[in-house]
Amino acid sequence: MGSVADLNPARDAVAADMPPNEEQRAFIDFMEGAALLHAPVGTGKTRSLADRAAAAIQRGVPADRILCLTFTNRAAQELRDRVTARCGQAGRHIMVRTFHSLCAWLLRQEYERVGLPPDFVIYDEQDAEDLLRYLMSTRFRDRPGAITHPGELYRNIQRAKADLAAQCPLRLGELRERVAGTFPAPLHDLILEYENELLAQRAVDFDNLVLFVRALFDEWPDVRERWRRRFVMLQVDEMQDTNLAEYLVLRELARGSGNIVLAGDFDQTIYEWRGSRPDEILRRFEKDFGPVRRFHFVQNYRSTRVLIEVAASVVSAYSQREPARADVRAPQGEPVGVHFADDSEEEARWIAQRIQRLRAQWAAAGEELPYHRIGVLVRANYRAQDISRTFEALGVPHITVEEYEFFRRQEVKDALAHLRFALNPADSFSFRRTLQRPAQGIGQRTLAAIEAAQPHGLRLVDMVAPATLRWGGPVGHVLEAFDRGSITIFDAETTGTVPGKDEIVELAAVRLENGVPARRFHKFLRNTVPVGASDQVHGWSDDFLRRHGEDPAQVLAEFARFAAGSLLVGHNVNFDVAMLVGQAERLGVEMPVWEWADTWEMARRFVQAESYALEELVETLALTPRQAHKADEDVEATRELLTYLIPLVRNGAEARREVVSRFRAQFEAVARRVQLSRTKPLS
Repeated sequence: MGSVADLNPARDAVAADMPPNEEQRAFIDFMEGAALLHAPVGTGKTRSLADRAAAAIQRGVPADRILCLTFTNRAAQELRDRVTARCGQAGRHIMVRTFHSLCAWLLRQEYERVGLPPDFVIYDEQDAEDLLRYLMSTRFRDRPGAITHPGELYRNIQRAKADLAAQCPLRLGELRERVAGTFPAPLHDLILEYENELLAQRAVDFDNLVLFVRALFDEWPDVRERWRRRFVMLQVDEMQDTNLAEYLVLRELARGSGNIVLAGDFDQTIYEWRGSRPDEILRRFEKDFGPVRRFHFVQNYRSTRVLIEVAASVVSAYSQREPARADVRAPQGEPVGVHFADDSEEEARWIAQRIQRLRAQWAAAGEELPYHRIGVLVRANYRAQDISRTFEALGVPHITVEEYEFFRRQEVKDALAHLRFALNPADSFSFRRTLQRPAQGIGQRTLAAIEAAQPHGLRLVDMVAPATLRWGGPVGHVLEAFDRGSITIFDAETTGTVPGKDEIVELAAVRLENGVPARRFHKFLRNTVPVGASDQVHGWSDDFLRRHGEDPAQVLAEFARFAAGSLLVGHNVNFDVAMLVGQAERLGVEMPVWEWADTWEMARRFVQAESYALEELVETLALTPRQAHKADEDVEATRELLTYLIPLVRNGAEARREVVSRFRAQFEAVARRVQLSRTKPLS
């Protein structure tokens, strides 16, 4: 009798320092062109992908121009660690991501074109279902045709988005209506409200990540061409779980270099329910990138010979590919047993007896076999429940995956709601949850009354915003500054989107006094962080900035004096403020404590538009056309947009003030706690 380690007898031989086999070496040495790698589990696929990327880096390919996609974060970290181990510091900059992580990162780089805030949050399946459930129970509770099971509806929305993302052409502004248009009338309105609420909460769901990137590439050829030039080598792991929409994104990213590998086990897929069609993708891949080199790993280093032979006999019935074969050093393994039971209870009893017998055998050999090293797999959840009941009756310690959904436990979700709202002030859904547990003395009637004021531009989260409590509404300070004070409208072009690292390269502003332009500010800044690919957005190269840029500390100090005593306004201003304050802190430049307002948020509340990107709003509202992504031009566009919005903001001001005045006292204590959670450092 062996030890627990023998439950996985191969001990991952390929992870040791043994050299690649002939099949693996041929793949690693393939550096240019399109390829398919068929590699069943245990054949060294992950190591070979890492070794190929490492070999490319060692041959001079910049690490940050190599993109490797995996299906899980764990696999991404494993591949990244392998490359770094081979290449040292040179390999640290390789881009290894999951597909959804890639799309989120790409959308943050292109947030202005997409019309999203750069700090958008991502809703997973449970978040999306909870939001649908909330909408059904509040805004749609009197519309029976819109009441359905949230999980089932979300899965239908997923399918609708995946189907739409596989179509061409797409426009960002049409996506919400096209998704909702696939549903009957009552659900159509619910889904539109769901999409609008996502935007209001500065959130996207998983499926929008892919859909938005697809539409971005279709609608903006210059963006598509820029991203085609971004990577010179792409490797995609577990491609059999990739759906067609995801493949179309990959196709655009790879068309510049044509250097792409799709790797996986093409004979198995567990994600057909989300649109994965390996055979269809392989056919398109051959058409899009042919001729395609094919590699096939068959040497299995992880399983026993018996398991390999059983798997081969099953696969050979439906696949024309050569099945995997066991490594010559692999142990024989025990025979696979087949047991037929008369009913589900008898089957469960047999499984329990088999477990106890196995543990007794190990104990007789002086070893302990822990229960947590034993798994029981079933085809459907109801079968797991049948077996669980029998195990309980027989005293077999166990846990079902469904029972241990940690992040779905009420107390965990409550705690997470507090954290999420602290990080995302627009998350009204999480805020509502924080008001319920622990109880804050704010009842459903109060919440309903505030909800009814939403058409006037007031949201529940506004009730704990300092500007609301001070000015009687979320944009009261904007009206006050526009009518009787000072506003500085500003915009910054940067080397990237990370406030703690990237730098401002262009800073422009106009100061309004009583709503009228009084002074302007426009400077270029010398950079120490290379502009990289950002020069393809704003057009300013490192060489240009070296010649025309000024000392950044001096420029930021001048801007602080220019904007002192005014309200800062910008489009997606949170990003610009974060960049401004972050760089000032690094340079030791003292900045005033400003209030600010966002024309993106104001437009979203008071304008019906297909997209809230500044460039799109200029076109939709027939404002003066200007060159986008030039700070001074964006400032003028934002000034004109603000002037357009002011009358709309003014229209509902009295209604907002009335609601805020009515309920202010109930929210003041909550507001103090919320602000403390956002300003007090963790200890």
